Amino acid sequence: MTQHLPPSVSSVHSPSFRRLAWGLLAASWACALVSLVLSMARWAAIGHETGWGGWMPLSVVPSQALLVGLTPPPSMETHWRWVGVALECIPAAAMLYAVLCVHRICRSFLAGAVFGPVVVHGFRGVGWGFLAMFVTSLVYQAGVTALLSWLASGQQNGLVALGVGPFEMSVLVVGLMMLLLGHVLAEGHRLQAEADAFV
Repeated sequence: MTQHLPPSVSSVHSPSFRRLAWGLLAASWACALVSLVLSMARWAAIGHETGWGGWMPLSVVPSQALLVGLTPPPSMETHWRWVGVALECIPAAAMLYAVLCVHRICRSFLAGAVFGPVVVHGFRGVGWGFLAMFVTSLVYQAGVTALLSWLASGQQNGLVALGVGPFEMSVLVVGLMMLLLGHVLAEGHRLQAEADAFV
């Protein structure tokens, strides 16, 4: 039989809500850290695809480079690997900013503040973080394709490829939705402050 919470208990203080907040907090950090480690490791794995690099669950060459027909070079000098790592840091910075905003939102939820200013700024931050991920994804595409094509040509010429795929469209839409939600929560915070002023 379904159990109902007493009317005096808000759903945001229920155990299920707290579990969901903790789950989102843990999942966002776990996904971000795993993605960051794998994206960095791909540059160490170039040239080792038949050896230890074969275990990687994603392509050694970024998908943006594969779409334009670029293949992993047989070897790569260390300083070029560090250039690749630096390119990975561009979208990673936007992703980590969004995760930090999610962290603040979840901690505020766990403290019982649903319409507080921290949550409002957090959702706006997530929105701007996703929009930054859209922009940095384009910068990353250009940088990766330019680097790998330039190395493949013997450092004589290269190409720059840009494309908007499902990932870019998804983060763009989600970013705009988060900004809109931030405005809605700001209005909720204002109404709550007015209601508290009359109590």
